[in-house]
Amino acid sequence: MKRFFGRREGDNIFFEESEAGHIAQVLRMHEGEQVIASLNDDNDYFCTLVEVGKRRCIAKIDKIQKCAALPKKEITLFISMPKRDYFETIVTKSVELGVSEIQPFESAFSVNHAFKSERVEQIVLSACKQCERSHLVPVKNICKFDEMLEMLKSFDMVIFANEHINNKDNNLDELIKKFEKKRKIAVIVGCEGGFSEIEAQKITTAGAVGISLGARILRCDTAAVATLTLVNLISKN
Repeated sequence: MKRFFGRREGDNIFFEESEAGHIAQVLRMHEGEQVIASLNDDNDYFCTLVEVGKRRCIAKIDKIQKCAALPKKEITLFISMPKRDYFETIVTKSVELGVSEIQPFESAFSVNHAFKSERVEQIVLSACKQCERSHLVPVKNICKFDEMLEMLKSFDMVIFANEHINNKDNNLDELIKKFEKKRKIAVIVGCEGGFSEIEAQKITTAGAVGISLGARILRCDTAAVATLTLVNLISKN
């Protein structure tokens, strides 16, 4: 069953603009067909289309149930801004892997210092529909490195993909123990050039737990996926 984001009025869900166009013109759906509506809350709304138009579609709510894809942990990805293509891939995969928020920041080797918010919003929308999430994941405005460090104070645990440490320093048993009862988790990943030694030291001093992703140097989008996958498996997110 296809999923679309809309707004609720009483027992009806309204799909507008690009979502209506997708229903009517791309998928060529008709009245009487069933869809799942997401309203940016914790629920899935199972509906039947009662009106289909190019600019507005209306569906009647048949059943409401909690979204099965809701993350169990509140995970924020802090990503040092890479090239545009890498950033867009990271946004897509991060949403699919259950992050609650994406916070880009500037560091010594950052490439981009801006992104097109409208395009990123469409990427998030598409990724949420793909992985059947009912919440749209916010991508925050780019912040400075020192601002990012300050934000880390509000997290229960901070994981840092640190290319400056050796793979043998990883202790997964200890890492698993540290995840117990941790609800709010930050994950920090660098851009193509990684972090300077000074930046890595500052992140560690701020309380981050550094992990190695192996003997090979990974591309930044691969590093983000690998780190988030590890965090998901350990935290059972």
